[in-house]
Amino acid sequence: MLSCSGAGNELRSRIDALDWGFDTCLVYGHKTPDVDAVASSIALSRLMCSLGHYCEPRLAGPANRETKFVSGRLGFILPAVQESVLPGTRIILTDHSEYAQSVNGVKETRVLQIVDHHAGGDIDGVPFVICETIGAASTLVWELFGKAGVEVDDTAAAVMLAGILSDTHFLTKNATRRDSAALSALAAQLDMGAEQLAELSRGMFQAGHDYSGMSDTEMFLDDVKDYVISGRQVRVGSLDWTGQESLDAFLDRVLGAMQTLNDGKTLYFAKVDAGEGDGSVVSYILYNGAEAERTAVACFGEPLRKGVCRSSRKINRKYDLVPMLTGALE
Repeated sequence: MLSCSGAGNELRSRIDALDWGFDTCLVYGHKTPDVDAVASSIALSRLMCSLGHYCEPRLAGPANRETKFVSGRLGFILPAVQESVLPGTRIILTDHSEYAQSVNGVKETRVLQIVDHHAGGDIDGVPFVICETIGAASTLVWELFGKAGVEVDDTAAAVMLAGILSDTHFLTKNATRRDSAALSALAAQLDMGAEQLAELSRGMFQAGHDYSGMSDTEMFLDDVKDYVISGRQVRVGSLDWTGQESLDAFLDRVLGAMQTLNDGKTLYFAKVDAGEGDGSVVSYILYNGAEAERTAVACFGEPLRKGVCRSSRKINRKYDLVPMLTGALE
């Protein structure tokens, strides 16, 4: 349902003017896709189809446990996994704007749009870009529905609600008023109250932090992002652990995975958030290799033990750790 408003017409004109060609446009979130990457790609595909441009969402890798859990609870179908694209394919990217995090083959494609809630990355020359540092990419897609004057269908509403819940930890992490407004509107559309949202959020968190049955490398790769910083390949994992008495054993598992995966060309780091006895949460920064050690020490001081530094507060990968690593490496 398209609006006749000037703003809606202007946005549609910008989108219509893109080089759509005649083939299907594929919409991708980042590699090792999390809920928000999957949700924003599904919802943006549905918006583009509503505007007359045939798009299909894809996953750049297998969905994680949290995504599988919430898709079952809310009843939406996960996109197909397609880990590489052919040269010349028209694609749209959500929840990232860096080559290192994108689907294999992206450099030979035609990227029509980027919708990302991180700071702008190194993919340039894209004709339609929205990069705003808010809580979730799904919030940006929800706002695009409104700006285009397109009614949000219930499937798009469900996936965007899941994306916002996941990336903001139910509005407790990096959430803005825009994220709150989007979540409130989507919950109202789906007739979900605060208790239902809280229960869903708890279930998502538990599923996302269930490492049972995973190998050490599978556990590390479950939430990892790749960066290029000052010409160096950098890989940063993010994990949580709740058992203080078994924390050292868990850290050893992560360190072992990083050592196994490291081919000598990439700097490996991981952030592990763990609860303290007083109820607070701190972050342990893990590293592998001599240059990674120098970088971690420059950021966090002398390690507690080989491979492990400690922050006295919980830190965020996007807003804290990556900028700190960038400053040290530059």
